[in-house]
Amino acid sequence: MCKNAKILLTMSALFSFAIGLSGIFVNVFIWKETNSFIVIAIYNLVNYILTPITFILAGMLAKKKSGIWSLRIGLLIYALFYALILFTGSKEIAYICFLGVVHGMATGFYWLAFNTLSFDFTDINNRDTFNGFNGSFAGITAAVSPITSAYIISRFSGINGYRVVFSMTFAIFLLLILVSIVLKCENCSSRIDFKKVFSGNCEDWRIIRKSTIFWGFRDVIIVFLVNILIIETTKSELSLGKFALIASLISSASYMMVQKIIKPSYRRLSIFIGTIGSFLAICGLVIKISHNTLLTYVMMDALFLPFFTIQLSSSTFNVINRAHEENMRIEYMINKDLMLNTGRIISLIILITLLATFRNFSILKFYLVFIGLAPIASGYFLRKLKRVLEGSCK
Repeated sequence: MCKNAKILLTMSALFSFAIGLSGIFVNVFIWKETNSFIVIAIYNLVNYILTPITFILAGMLAKKKSGIWSLRIGLLIYALFYALILFTGSKEIAYICFLGVVHGMATGFYWLAFNTLSFDFTDINNRDTFNGFNGSFAGITAAVSPITSAYIISRFSGINGYRVVFSMTFAIFLLLILVSIVLKCENCSSRIDFKKVFSGNCEDWRIIRKSTIFWGFRDVIIVFLVNILIIETTKSELSLGKFALIASLISSASYMMVQKIIKPSYRRLSIFIGTIGSFLAICGLVIKISHNTLLTYVMMDALFLPFFTIQLSSSTFNVINRAHEENMRIEYMINKDLMLNTGRIISLIILITLLATFRNFSILKFYLVFIGLAPIASGYFLRKLKRVLEGSCK
């Protein structure tokens, strides 16, 4: 891999550490203040609505300048987000929608840039390696950060521990902005092609779109749900940190294993293993939500998901290579994110509707089955890209 790719991997590891420190505890903090899944869902819904809108703005900037500019703006807005949390403190709930807007903007700028630069700094021959190392490094840093946060929070009374954690996260994002100065990338100086942004483009890409929208149904939504369930079951932030530590260590090892043993001829099998394994992980929670079933879910999900996510990430870039539209990579990244967040938004609207209608905690079990089946549908479509998965670029 080139120097830029290695720097980007380093930044990704630092980013994962920062998000690991505070990311899961933002939702926990909201839960502690409101004891309401609906409020948390609304915060995340606003976030997911703003993310694709910002993706388009970030894409326009990346086409005119370069992806590095979008990356820096995303990191700056992330720093602003945590500064706002520190400023609002216990009054955070009054600004919940505004915080969702800011976080959505940060997410849009950062991930458009990261996805674009990942494409620019890799090729079809080393993409699985890049994604494997990225997942592994992210897993290692994510293993350390939640348990660190949980320990700090447990050592302070009230929200003081949260303030320390959010301050650390703020400082790391400022450091990332400085590191981004080292990255070099050619300016594009062109306009965005909105037809490519909103159309299906080619047959292979239409399959990627279908796979992505179903993946969006599950994606990060299940993460904040399970984290809240862990807090409610164990009554301890430290337990949540321990669960996250176990998951991250397993996930990191799984990412390394997949990128080592899964060759092109086994990629379709890898998708099958990943999607079926992630669904089986949820089944225990449907039967009973307890410490043991939550731990089993966390371990199984961390083990199996890399088998699927590496193939989805690599196939996305490889389809662009196969279509020989590398100069439209930003448009394709925006197109994919529109599908991803459409899935997230639909899933959250369903969750909010269920909670508002039934007002019963047990309804979450049925919702978990629904989003647990989503990766299977996503994998069904992704497995159709046989020639892409087998490494053909013709």
